[in-house]
Amino acid sequence: MIRRRRRTAANSLDELASETSELVTRLLREHRVLRAENELLKREVERLSTGWDEVRRLARLAPRRRRGRKPAAR
Repeated sequence: MIRRRRRTAANSLDELASETSELVTRLLREHRVLRAENELLKREVERLSTGWDEVRRLARLAPRRRRGRKPAAR
């Protein structure tokens, strides 16, 4: 069984405040990184969407080959 050493109230409050501060700093850093990554992904989606719109436009303009009728099977 692991026993924890008893801490003074002031000491544990200092530790808790320090740990909370570190965690908040880490969360803010991760948040900043994720926002930047999301912005890059958003730009990529816009670029790809524009490309697909162009593909659809060109597909509508492309000449269609007429299919001949197949003779009925007897």
